[in-house]
Amino acid sequence: MPAGAGLLQTLRRLTRWPTPAGRRTLPLAAFAALLAVCAFLAWIFATAGGDGARDSKTIAVAPTETATPTPVVQVERLIIPAINVDASVTTKAVAENGEMPSPDGPQDVIWYDFSALPGLGGTPGIAGNTVFAGHVDYHDYGPAVFSNLRDVKEGDEITVRLRDGTQYRYTARSNRVIDPAATPFNEIVASTPEESLTVITCDGDFDPGTQTYDLRRIVWAVRAG
Repeated sequence: MPAGAGLLQTLRRLTRWPTPAGRRTLPLAAFAALLAVCAFLAWIFATAGGDGARDSKTIAVAPTETATPTPVVQVERLIIPAINVDASVTTKAVAENGEMPSPDGPQDVIWYDFSALPGLGGTPGIAGNTVFAGHVDYHDYGPAVFSNLRDVKEGDEITVRLRDGTQYRYTARSNRVIDPAATPFNEIVASTPEESLTVITCDGDFDPGTQTYDLRRIVWAVRAG
């Protein structure tokens, strides 16, 4: 199965959430999704935690000459002061067929290891585009870890803390909402020449019938120090 197909399947699966509690309709603005809360990772995003997935008409991503570095660090926390997020991070590998695991719960944030798919993802402090995902809300729980991701503004700081205490700071450059059916997958999770970071969650309207959100919110940031 090609990677694009696997990502699409994951996105659809991850975007199937239990009936959300206390969900709000969010304004369009800027990637995401995770099973049970959103399906961010299906498009990668049918991704984690109530939001996030981004798909596209063309999901197949052409491999690049330089493979994404295999993670050699242990990420412990993702910190976004502007929205009071200081969350533990779990590392999960994306399979060669593009299958992306979903977050384990409402407060779980996933860092995706794309080392099996050259040209995608990245590693904090090393290179590429480090991709995180989490839920926007959660059944029988309410607002989840990225419930306020929409409030992140350009210039806001995002910090990745490693288990050894090392910290890498990133500055938000954009916050937008995308239609996973119309946005190319490689636009969201492709490795970048400049070290960057992408945070994904769900957004838009929730369909009780399909148990999915129709949009994904994507925050993109670049390394500051």
